[in-house]
Amino acid sequence: MRLTTLRDRVAEPLFAVFIATGLLLSYLGVLAWRFATPSMRTEHIGIQPPPPPPAEDGKTGYMWVVEGYSYVDAPHWFPATAWFLIVGTAVAIAVSAILNATGWHLSRDAGGRRFVLPLALSIFGAAYGLAVAVVGRIWPPTFYSVVLPEPRDPQKPYPESTIIHFDLEPNLITFTATGLAVGLLAAALLYVRNYSLTRTN
Repeated sequence: MRLTTLRDRVAEPLFAVFIATGLLLSYLGVLAWRFATPSMRTEHIGIQPPPPPPAEDGKTGYMWVVEGYSYVDAPHWFPATAWFLIVGTAVAIAVSAILNATGWHLSRDAGGRRFVLPLALSIFGAAYGLAVAVVGRIWPPTFYSVVLPEPRDPQKPYPESTIIHFDLEPNLITFTATGLAVGLLAAALLYVRNYSLTRTN
């Protein structure tokens, strides 16, 4: 029992570092997904457009007139934020558990292998950044085309389109590089505090 308690205490700093890094990557990941992932996915809300009329020779289109107002709304924060936080935390715990099970722990030990901690955190960060880019391609954010009839809401008669987008293409490279930088930054902060990963047999 005493050895188990000691091992648990030794493992706590390792788990804390990776979970904190995972939460930071999750926060940056949801921002990147929402504001820097290109998307043409649109969902119509409110008055729905009618089906197009039967096509006739010589006619190439039709006009849809609505007595109301429309605006475009940005992607919703939820549930995307929850998923990013859950995945980031879960992966951080899994990585920490693997390192701990193989005998690695975080300590202020001058004899520790200083390259292992930056390597582990940078791989973790780069992998998470790449995962965010891949998720953005498979499940891009949804924009909402809102069409509502009159009368308007007196509290907000002229809704503004709150769409902000940053072009960071190619995302597979930029998101991976950002995750790598976050991992290296976390490792650098620990390095100046003389922390390193050491392994016990």
